Amino acid sequence: MKRTYSQIDMDERRKIARWRTAGISVDVIAEKLGRHRSTIFRELRRNTFEDRDLPDLNGYYCVTANAMARERRARLRKLARFSHLRQSVIDRILHGWSPQQIAGRMRLERHPISVSH
Repeated sequence: MKRTYSQIDMDERRKIARWRTAGISVDVIAEKLGRHRSTIFRELRRNTFEDRDLPDLNGYYCVTANAMARERRARLRKLARFSHLRQSVIDRILHGWSPQQIAGRMRLERHPISVSH
């Protein structure tokens, strides 16, 4: 197995979809792709298509899985999404607070959105 991590690409997603349709176990798929089995389980859990109205369509589809993964990676970070949170952090930094103090104070005050130092 490889030591460095690389994201699953479209070619690997095609193989996963094909092998899952054929009924091959996750352990065998992981071995064939040279990935850890938890990587394949995570891929299937995160990127399986589910439709409540048409449950017959539920399953792992490579194109849908690739789109879901791309959308997740493209999502903006908290400080970019929430302007009030960003301004609060900036104000505290300008007043000499450290990142650890800001994160700790927000946790202590039980803010609905947390930040990491």
